[in-house]
Formats: sequence, structure tokens, C-alpha cells
Amino acid sequence: MTPFDKSKSSSSSKGLEVREIMLSEVLDNKDARIDSQFFTMAQPKNLKLHYRRFGELLVSSEYGLSNEMNEDGKGYPIYRMNEIHSMLCDLDVAKCADINASEAKEFLLKDGDLLFNRTNSYELVGRCGVFYGTERGEKVFASYLVRLNTNKDLLLPECAAALLNTRYGVQEIRRRARQSINQTNVNPEEVKEIEIPVFEMGFQLRIRDAFRAAYQCLLEAEEKYKEAEAELLAEIGFASWQPTKDGVSVKKFSDAVNSGRIDAEYFQPKFDELLSLLSRCELYDLGGTEGLVDLYKSIDPPSELYGDEGVPFVRISDFSKFGIEPPGVRLPSDVCRNCCRIRRDTILLTKDGSVGIAYKADEDMDVVTSGAILHLTLKSKIVNPDYLTLILNSCVVQMQAERDAGGSIIQHWKPSQVEKVKIPVLSQRVQSSLADKVRESFRLRNESKRLLDLAKSAVELAIEKGEDAALSYMTHNGT
Repeated sequence: MTPFDKSKSSSSSKGLEVREIMLSEVLDNKDARIDSQFFTMAQPKNLKLHYRRFGELLVSSEYGLSNEMNEDGKGYPIYRMNEIHSMLCDLDVAKCADINASEAKEFLLKDGDLLFNRTNSYELVGRCGVFYGTERGEKVFASYLVRLNTNKDLLLPECAAALLNTRYGVQEIRRRARQSINQTNVNPEEVKEIEIPVFEMGFQLRIRDAFRAAYQCLLEAEEKYKEAEAELLAEIGFASWQPTKDGVSVKKFSDAVNSGRIDAEYFQPKFDELLSLLSRCELYDLGGTEGLVDLYKSIDPPSELYGDEGVPFVRISDFSKFGIEPPGVRLPSDVCRNCCRIRRDTILLTKDGSVGIAYKADEDMDVVTSGAILHLTLKSKIVNPDYLTLILNSCVVQMQAERDAGGSIIQHWKPSQVEKVKIPVLSQRVQSSLADKVRESFRLRNESKRLLDLAKSAVELAIEKGEDAALSYMTHNGT
């Protein structure tokens, strides 16, 4: 058994965390912390490993841009805190910062940059990921992220990301986090005080290889998904369609009465064009009596019920069209007793906030979702669930969501509106072809996640049992 330094561990009596410390230990801390969390959450060290302060292994750390963002593609694509998943920065981002080349120069990301989330909810603060993809265009990063550049002679960024994402790294970050009512912050200067093990470069290179292989899988997955999207749009006659930019539409009063809307946004000409093109296809309502699916809504518990024990609670921040991140919060089991769980082939669809994001579950999941996420269960065999999910994420449905959703600050898409969404249903042959491409895309994404999880597990094993055991583990599991 590997000896650990027990001086950093806490004793517990009937659930009470207790630790005695010297005044000198408080004064030695960078911010003279006296809160109990900082000391009781300290992680023990493996006495056989060599540790150094994280800050000593960095060459620079920089805050990002605080400029206003837009979704119109103006300026430079900008990473935000919700665009880091599984220790990698997402391939694409949703917003841009409208700045010139001179302003952007200081904040352009380079391959191997490590982005660290310094402010968010308690469970998400400290999320970090490696950026790859300068060949895909220039990108910058927002102010609630910090760019960390490691001294690559001592610490590779991939190994740093894996270390900070292990349970040891997460606890060391969280013990430094400062919680307020709606937000948690962690000072990057305090993060630099974390003592981390410095591994041999041979082991670090194996971790880097796993990260790069995972990134390559993501690129291939994206290409396969784009093939499916292009084939879908070609089949329904949308391959070359560009929505009109005409902003004038003349409507009858009865149109307003029938739709229940009088705002100009709802009657934009591009929506008429969309429905006109769709009318060439065989169309079905998404829900309702004659629709393709049944819709179910989950619960909206107060944040006071959020905790570390119970049933995992999936919110929009845990969710994308490519999967569900492990939820950062849980709910008491009694609160979730009568809530529906996610079942295989259930399609999850967001109706609040970032509306219209769809994901199909490939397996049963013992989790509960936020009320902002609808559960769609197929009741018709004329549509393939993978095909339907592809349609829901396409411009065909995204524009219908844009037309319907209301709300001044947070967008809301009413279930009654979701039920009336028009879905083009193609032949079974075409659906099957598209579904095969979608499934292959997800297979590659799952392989990417497997490689990254393997890298993180190997680093945890190296901390606990040494690098030889970790290298053996990686070899045995195919990296």
C-alpha cells in the first residue's frame, strides 16, 4: 500500500469534519484563509512522489476578454465557460466578440493552451480543458476563463488538465472556491498554490497521446455528423436555400388571431419561406394526438435542494446535442420518487434558455432532468429516433423554435408550440442511411470520451500507486 501524508487529512466524528492546525499554517496561506472548508478538504500526498506548486510550473496566466458578444458571426469566435467538456475545448463556439485584429491579437488561442473556468456554479467552477484547432480558424476567450500556459519541459498541458480534473484536483480547487448566493469564484492565484505531483516526461507523453487521439476522434465524428446534415438538407430540398433577409411581411388580422401572436418577429418572411419549402415533403406534427411523439416535462426544484448525495440532476449546463456531462448536483431521493428517468431512445429537447437542443439517449440513465428539458418518446414507427434527433437539431426545426420562442431575457418554448413543430418524414431507406452516419459519429465521440477518461484514471492511479502501475493500466486498456 502506498504511504500517504496523513497530516493533510481530516478526522470525522458523527459527520463533523475536524482538523487542528497551527497559526503559522494559516499565515503561510497566500490569502490567510481561516475558513474550515479550506483545511478540512485538503488532499493527502503520496510521499513517494515529488510535488511542486502549480504556479511554479506555469510560464503565464491571462484573463480573457470582457467585450460584448453576439450570435451574428461578427468578429472573432469566443470561448465561454460552457464550451469546455471532458477536458477538451469544444470544436465550435456559439458566440463572437466584435473586435478588430489588433484587439484580438493578445487573446488568440494557440494549440496546447489550457482554459480554466474561474467563475460559475460551485460544481462547474474549475472546469478546464486543452485547446486544439488553430487550423480551424482564430478564436479568443472570455473574461471568466483564464488561459494557463505550462512550462512544457516540466508539465505538459494535457497532464495538467488531467491532474486538475482528477478527484484530487477537483477537491483542491473546490477548497479554494468562494461561494456567494448565485455564483462561486476561485482566484487563479490561489489555484497556483495547489501542490501537484510532477511525473516523468515519458508518462506525460502517454497522457498527451491519449488527448490528441481523442481530439482526432472528435474531428472525425464532426465530419461524419456534417455528412448526415448535408444529406438530410439535400433530401428535403434545403441544400442551397438561404433565408431571405427581407424584413417586411403583410399579414391579415386573422393570421394574428390564429397564431395568437401580433409581434413582427413571428411573421418574418423567412419563416413563410421555410414552411413553403417544407410543404413539398410529407409532414407530421411532432406531438399532439396525431403526432410522432409524446411529450413529458420533469421538475423544477428550488436550488436549496441541490446537494452532493441522491439522484443526479441534469440541467441545461450539463447538456448538448452530443451528450450529457456527469451532473454536478444531486437531489434528495424522496424528491425524485415519482419523476420519470431517462430511458433508451428517449429524445431530450430543451425548451428554455438555449431552446431546441436535442439529444437521444442510447441507454437507460438513473438521472432526473430539469423542467427546462422535455422528454420525447416515440409513438410512431414511421420515424427513426436518430433521424428525428438529427431533424430536431437542423435548421428546419431551429428556425421554428426561433419563430415560436418568447421571453425578454430567457427564451421559452411552450410545450404546446413544440407539439405543433412540422417534421418532414423521409423514406425508411433514407432515414436508415442518415441514422447510420449519426450513430457512427456518436461512436467516435464515445471513443474520444473513453480515451480522455482513461487518461484521467491513469493520472489518478499514478498518484495512488505510481507511474508504472498507471502505464500498465493504459497499455492494458489500449492506449
